[in-house]
Amino acid sequence: MKMLEATQVLPAPAWEDPRAHLLDDIWLLTIFAILLGVGVPWFVTSYDIEIGAALIGLLVLAGIHVAFTALAAPHRTASPWRTRALTGLHVIGVVVVGLVWQHTGGLQNPLFLLVFALPVVGAIFLSRWQPYLMATVAVLVVTAVALNQAPELRWYASGLNTAGAWLATAFGGQGGATTPPFPGFYAPSGYFVVLLEAFAILLFSCAFAAEYLGTVFDRLYSQVAVARAEAERGQELWATLIENLPMPALLVDASTLQVMCVSVSAGDFCSSDAVDKGRTLVESVRFSYPDLVEDLIGGSGGRLHGIVIHVGEQLRVADVRVQHVAHRGRRFALILIEDTTESFGIRTALDASEHAALVVDSRGTVVAFNKPALGLFSGVRIGAEVTRLFAQPSASGHWWEPGLSGRRKMHMRIAPRIYQVTSSAVTLPGEDERIFVVAFLPVVRADADPTLIRAAMSGPAANTVVQQP
Repeated sequence: MKMLEATQVLPAPAWEDPRAHLLDDIWLLTIFAILLGVGVPWFVTSYDIEIGAALIGLLVLAGIHVAFTALAAPHRTASPWRTRALTGLHVIGVVVVGLVWQHTGGLQNPLFLLVFALPVVGAIFLSRWQPYLMATVAVLVVTAVALNQAPELRWYASGLNTAGAWLATAFGGQGGATTPPFPGFYAPSGYFVVLLEAFAILLFSCAFAAEYLGTVFDRLYSQVAVARAEAERGQELWATLIENLPMPALLVDASTLQVMCVSVSAGDFCSSDAVDKGRTLVESVRFSYPDLVEDLIGGSGGRLHGIVIHVGEQLRVADVRVQHVAHRGRRFALILIEDTTESFGIRTALDASEHAALVVDSRGTVVAFNKPALGLFSGVRIGAEVTRLFAQPSASGHWWEPGLSGRRKMHMRIAPRIYQVTSSAVTLPGEDERIFVVAFLPVVRADADPTLIRAAMSGPAANTVVQQP
């Protein structure tokens, strides 16, 4: 199951100029469109085409696709020479598509003309005016093929003007009729004229739409370039922040565990040459249980409490936090080490003492306690109210507050013993409120000789607070 907290790193594109790459894809799509536009009618009908000439045309288009791929390679930089080469290949491709159309039905296969829309739209990835150039080339090629195939169209052109007569003579005069793939097919000259007009309108409409799409593409590409530059600056910023963190921190490759970056304050826990020598986390930081840290790095991160780290001949206790980050297309783990040796020692000393201790705030809420307090008060927990732990009918108000003296002693009966209770006030910096440390020291058993009880409860701690059994 994929964790939602796991870092997702998107691979950066291998090409720097997306225009040539998209133009290459357009021509690959054009080849597949021609195969479908020719192959399907050939298999399902008696459509008779010149297979050899069509295959040669498709091989030429495949070569053009390979040339586009070579020119769009990542190591090639954008230059005027490359732009002119892409334009020349694009024009050649449009002419070859026209020749394939001539040998696969020509005017009797009008739906094939929709294939020309792909190179016209794809030309926007060359420049803003290229779609109009390709539309003009496609109209000229299709017109030439139509004049070569349709005697009716040549007759119609010869009656227009001198230029029309020259075109009719150039494409076969009055005797250039060819054998159609559909024998018996006949259409008036008006059909061919309307077909060419509709084709020209379609292509120039595609060119206009391509120009608009090119404007949108340029705007999006400029925004992506700005976003990538900002992301790179942001990565450099937080890499610098990692190195200058005031607490020990390491940046580790999540897959290889190699240490990539170390903060200055991590010198006590990590070897100084970890980054230069390419050492792993286990080689750089001597954890007592490295498997636990590796599980967090390989998983979704987290926090470990009380991890022991060997620092020279010493043992340090620390809290380790692992947070996954992405940096330059790779998944890393940021490891933060918080030295808790001193607090762990103090906590251990309190837990090993013979008396129970509670830390209470001014509102009577328990904020800390040691292990002996768990044996004395079964319901003690962080956030519990002291008044719920003690039944004190003879006590007044906040009995745990020592008053102005800052320290107070009293006796309390908690069956089966009587305890000497010491309450000490601790001032919080910058605050009027105080917290109170309440210690419970067993004095004598509650069922002991009354003389011993009176002797134990006499003296400066004469006040008593009796808890009901």
